[in-house]
Amino acid sequence: MSKDLLQLDRLPRCFCAAAKYLHMYETAVHTRKLHLIGITHRQTADVPFCKCMPDVVRLVHYGYFACSPDKPRTAFSIPVMQFHHFLWETAVLSTYSFVKALSTFLDSRSKLPLVELYSRVLQLSNSIHTQGLSLSTTDQWASKCPRCFGPREGEVKVDESEPDIIMALDGNFQQRHYAYASKDNPPESKYPHAFIPPSRIVANAVTFAATDSAAEGIDPPCADSHKAANDIRGETTWEKCDDNGLFGSACRHDIPLLFVNIHKTGEKLYYPISILNHVLSVFPQHKVGILYDLGCQLETHVRKRGLLTERVGDLMFGTSVFHAYAHEWSCQVKYNPRLNWWWGLSDGECLERLWAFLSPLISTLRVSTRLHRLTAIQARSDYYTNQLNESAAVWLSQKLKHAKVVHRVSREALEELHAIRDPNTGRQLYTNDFFEQQWRDERNYHLNSSTDKRQEVELGRLLSLEIELEQAWATVPMTPEQVVNRANTVDRVQTDLAAQRARVATKGVVDNLPPEQKDKLRILWYLKTELRRAFLSLVEEKQPLLRVCRAGESSTLGTRGQQRVLDALRKRANKLKTVLEAYNTQATEFAASNPNQPAPPTITHTNLLCLQADDTFWNDGLFTNANEPWAIDPHTQDGIRRLASHQRSAEEIRRLGWEARRLMRWATHYHTQHVALLAALNDHITDPDRPANIPPLLDSLVNHPFLVNHRSLDDKLKSCEVIVHAETIHLCTLQLDWNRDMHKVVADTPAQTDDETILELWNVQINRIKLSLAYGFLSGIPGDLTSNQIHVLNGGAVEDVPFEDKDPEEEDKDEETYLANIEDILAETMRADLEQENGVVV
Repeated sequence: MSKDLLQLDRLPRCFCAAAKYLHMYETAVHTRKLHLIGITHRQTADVPFCKCMPDVVRLVHYGYFACSPDKPRTAFSIPVMQFHHFLWETAVLSTYSFVKALSTFLDSRSKLPLVELYSRVLQLSNSIHTQGLSLSTTDQWASKCPRCFGPREGEVKVDESEPDIIMALDGNFQQRHYAYASKDNPPESKYPHAFIPPSRIVANAVTFAATDSAAEGIDPPCADSHKAANDIRGETTWEKCDDNGLFGSACRHDIPLLFVNIHKTGEKLYYPISILNHVLSVFPQHKVGILYDLGCQLETHVRKRGLLTERVGDLMFGTSVFHAYAHEWSCQVKYNPRLNWWWGLSDGECLERLWAFLSPLISTLRVSTRLHRLTAIQARSDYYTNQLNESAAVWLSQKLKHAKVVHRVSREALEELHAIRDPNTGRQLYTNDFFEQQWRDERNYHLNSSTDKRQEVELGRLLSLEIELEQAWATVPMTPEQVVNRANTVDRVQTDLAAQRARVATKGVVDNLPPEQKDKLRILWYLKTELRRAFLSLVEEKQPLLRVCRAGESSTLGTRGQQRVLDALRKRANKLKTVLEAYNTQATEFAASNPNQPAPPTITHTNLLCLQADDTFWNDGLFTNANEPWAIDPHTQDGIRRLASHQRSAEEIRRLGWEARRLMRWATHYHTQHVALLAALNDHITDPDRPANIPPLLDSLVNHPFLVNHRSLDDKLKSCEVIVHAETIHLCTLQLDWNRDMHKVVADTPAQTDDETILELWNVQINRIKLSLAYGFLSGIPGDLTSNQIHVLNGGAVEDVPFEDKDPEEEDKDEETYLANIEDILAETMRADLEQENGVVV
């Protein structure tokens, strides 16, 4: 027997005054059920305790440390504590990580399927399971994320363009590989399953090159705001690398879907096209929402180059919420998911969280072999996927609570706006229809006037430059040569001004201003544009400080890295302050000289740093549409944002209902399929008169190529049983985890036609799993299968009622009874001692 196991029959008996007499022993000594955790084993046992000694001290005598000072229910063996101490000294491992790893290790050795079961089958077993069960490609994707790719039935859409799935795309250039570390060139057959083979990437790159002429003239300002899109940024960084990074995709539940290995290039647009081609080929009937930092550029290239022509109508493009700040306002009104229909509350930051999870691999994989780099990323991603799926129901529940809060807050804010009345007529000024129409007007203006806006801002820049030159020349004495240079400069500026005025459309800034005031407004517009650029530069520079790597770590930067970022931030902050002062001065002067004209608001440095990407401060509509409510009225601007929040939260609640039901349909179908396979395998194994031919249900599984070398049919059947049983254990554990939250999520989201059927089958399966656990039939060790387990999971009845553990409350009552009698026990003991000592009856 292992030394980790507590051997109850060898525990020392207590011989205290209260317990040494047999007739008092049962009253003085009590037992409590404890979870005892050792290095190699874990057990649940009824451990005896006595009132003469604290339970914590008693456990130390038994070789365990208690996890709580009063009535402990869990204890770790002393060798475990010693091992953790030595491990911490050498690796500074957190207690949480140690306990989680130990639990995972013990789960694989235990006969009890605990809630945190993270054991993964080997790649070979997974291949046998997938191919042997004839799982289709869509079935495999559903196993990866049931919330996205589970069966869709009875889902009612408000609009046909509403996406069925929402996914995010992003590149990562930290996960690179040094060329000198290894020279291996892994064949495509060795590429992990989530990596798109290079041959497919090359084919899309050729298509892109062939359509370069069609992409001429695509405006790049948004792309220039993203460092990752600029290949020049990485020339020095990447010159020593062969694999420069990863391009990945993840669903809105953060589960990684597909990867592209970036080989000797930057973040090319044919990488997302390769991923989209793959996804669309697997799901020909799905509408897909795509959130990408450069979503605006991606859609423009797709349409101008004629890519994905047969499915472009099934795609909806947007930018991730966090990166929306890097886009012009005219871009945000079309691509910001918080402002546009059908995105719900998806944020598109799934890949940022994945990159943070993978970041511990960066240093080691840069000097590993190329193949090991890919397989390690795949293994870590699979583990991440398992963790996310285990908490799927909790995720749905938390997101639903958040969506309800957003829905309630936005509704209350809209009700306050609806209560505002016209002081002259008493009529209601604001309605949801009014806000919706104003949003359409604002959106249409920005989508159709971006070129005119840039021309006006450029004119403002030249006017501002002219003023700056005049002020500089007025304060500095000049030599004759400098006077000539000044004259030439003035001439060039005047020529540029004249040419730019000719380019400006007749309808530019507001028309009811004299020419001089129009120029001041253009200068103000330019300064506000520069203010936004300086603000974005500061925000972009700050991001490395905010990216968390793992729990307990502040950032992925070292001390030197943080210092470099802080130095850069000081420079950005000084520039921002200078631009802000110029903007506020110009805005104040314009408001003073045009009291009847709406003026851009001034803002303090503190308030500026707190602004969000979609704040109304960034709305430039008043420069050209001073009579439009969406441009100048704060209530209208607030109402537009509140209505958008109300709509997005309603979309989120509806989508969460879809995802919960997809999850339940997938789980119940998968459960039924695996129990049927287990029953067929068990029948064939235990049947002494079994036929020579394999039943059709088992044929593809038992005759899998990887099982050819088994010596006998019995060995094949047993191997198949182990593989299917492992998946069944995992699924049953997931269903128990999910069951805590699923009923409430389904009840609190819009009903669907098959809800009664789903819930009935779900409850039946949950009850069977619980019954199997109660009788001890459901083992956590793959292959440790009994006919009783299959019988119960198939709905069979059992005759014996399992023994129920004593309720903790009843134990507490027993202890209270004992405490009430303890004085009598001690008095009787003292009396007996006195009689023995003095020989006198007391």
